[in-house]
Amino acid sequence: MMVQDKSLIKGLALNDIAVKGGKYVANWRAYKPEIDYEKCVACGLCISYCPEAAINQTDDKMPKIDYRFCKGCGICANECPQKAITMIQEDES
Repeated sequence: MMVQDKSLIKGLALNDIAVKGGKYVANWRAYKPEIDYEKCVACGLCISYCPEAAINQTDDKMPKIDYRFCKGCGICANECPQKAITMIQEDES
């Protein structure tokens, strides 16, 4: 049986799930998610689906977006069952 250190394979990037995010988003994001806390039921789906781990849970279990890592993909808005997250143009707020 051959054991191979996968970190040495060219072109393979290993990510540590416990370590958050990669790089900050510069100024290229066109849309950003905005949470309507009146509609939010704190189900946590936005946190689960965020590919950049840019959404955290606060002490009161509500989601909070870390815009330093958010790339504006809209997955959180698409997966929100309450439609509590809307995508707004970056320069509007």
